[in-house]
Amino acid sequence: MIYEPLSISDIMQQYDKTRLENSRLLAQRREEIYEKIPIIKEIEDAASSSYISSVLARLTGDTNPDLDYKTVSQNNRKRTATKKQLLVKAGYPEDYLEPIYTCPLCQDTGNVEQGRCKCFREKIINHLYLQSNLTNILEKENFDTFKLDYYSKELVDDYDFSPYDNMVNILSSSKEFVENFSTKKSHRGNLLLYGEVGLGKTFLTNCIAKEILNKGHQVFYLSANELFQNVLSPYLMNHEKDLAELYKYVYNCELLIIDDLGTELINSFTLSELFEVINQRNIQGKSTIISTNLGLKELRAKYSERIVSRLIDGYTKFKFFGENIRYKKSLNSTNN
Repeated sequence: MIYEPLSISDIMQQYDKTRLENSRLLAQRREEIYEKIPIIKEIEDAASSSYISSVLARLTGDTNPDLDYKTVSQNNRKRTATKKQLLVKAGYPEDYLEPIYTCPLCQDTGNVEQGRCKCFREKIINHLYLQSNLTNILEKENFDTFKLDYYSKELVDDYDFSPYDNMVNILSSSKEFVENFSTKKSHRGNLLLYGEVGLGKTFLTNCIAKEILNKGHQVFYLSANELFQNVLSPYLMNHEKDLAELYKYVYNCELLIIDDLGTELINSFTLSELFEVINQRNIQGKSTIISTNLGLKELRAKYSERIVSRLIDGYTKFKFFGENIRYKKSLNSTNN
């Protein structure tokens, strides 16, 4: 992935553009309605005029009962009701002339009382998907396109069940993980997918990611190399403001997927940060999926015991084995 730092100012400009587009759309609607139903403009002008007169009356001490704030408000509510009736009678929605918001929660500002709006977080995540080209990948790699045909039904090595039976179980458990994800707000579980190259681990994480996203939850997907090289390292070393939001989501998103653990440069920094990510997300009850081509013995050899112990104790482990599926698919594609 060619990483381009996320600019928060760019996102805010997107909100500015959205508000401008919605404002133009509302202006077009008003022009349309005023031409087709002229009385609506008269009603709105009367409401605006009465409100201004009421404000001036309060400022000047005018005691005219017709300009009393409660009276004016009551009359304007009647005008609003009449306007809605006229719109519906003409075949329009009653809120056709109300302000237009793409996100009603924050009214296209990106902020709510509690902080950043949900739509703001989604823009950040979408940026990462676009950068990694995962958006297009998910159209091809999902549960509907996951084929068990590539997995052998013959027993291999010392296993008591075939690669096919193993994947049937893993696939079923993965779907159960997805189905149960919305039933809890935290402590939804973690998955460790491990085994040799080309057995479908990344494909399966993509399947899970798509389904979780479809359920309206946050998914943050990065390879181990991207996580350390493009987010954690530059932010912590240089305190880059544009990466601050990404750094937060590593710890706070509902589902973090770390793909290809073991391909990153392993040093004291990555070991320390990997432990912090795993440990803090466990403490907060956030779900994490990790895929790796390393076996459990190799993980122990490469990573500290405190990292491996948390992976073994806190994660549901799925071991992939059998023939290289990626090679089989490539061979079939070549033959066809």
